[in-house]
Amino acid sequence: MIIQPLGPEVAVTDAAITAARLIRISNAHASDVSAVALANASGVCGFTLMPLSSEVVEKDIGAAVTATGGTVKATPVAFTN
Repeated sequence: MIIQPLGPEVAVTDAAITAARLIRISNAHASDVSAVALANASGVCGFTLMPLSSEVVEKDIGAAVTATGGTVKATPVAFTN
């Protein structure tokens, strides 16, 4: 998969992450899972991010992202294929 990042990895609560539609979230912790939550107009949804893994998430622009556990950062991305 090719991912085009639009900036450096930052905290998931950063304004650049909230303003983005497509983001890459990564958990750099070696053993702790992370609970990731996305809050948008229709409510809160979430998923579990395993240790040493990453996911690309398409979300609503303005949807806040939070993460508990692990060492989680995110970056806005332009596209994937």
